[in-house]
Amino acid sequence: MRKLVYLAFGIFNIAAFLIPKKLSKIEIYTTSFFAITYGVLIDMILDLHYDLYGYFEPGFQWLGLFAILLYFPSISVIS
Repeated sequence: MRKLVYLAFGIFNIAAFLIPKKLSKIEIYTTSFFAITYGVLIDMILDLHYDLYGYFEPGFQWLGLFAILLYFPSISVIS
């Protein structure tokens, strides 16, 4: 299951790199930073405080943080 998740993240990052962008570099950096900050904040509240879900297991995991760092910036650049 984890391999499929990271495969999807790899595809998103490749697509984000290859798709022509209309944004300037500073806009890409700021939207990526906002997406990471928002993703970490919401995931911490929902997972650690309310214990609603976890990426792979409940509680903090380094692989979950790595998933956030791969997922949110690429999606913010694509959309």
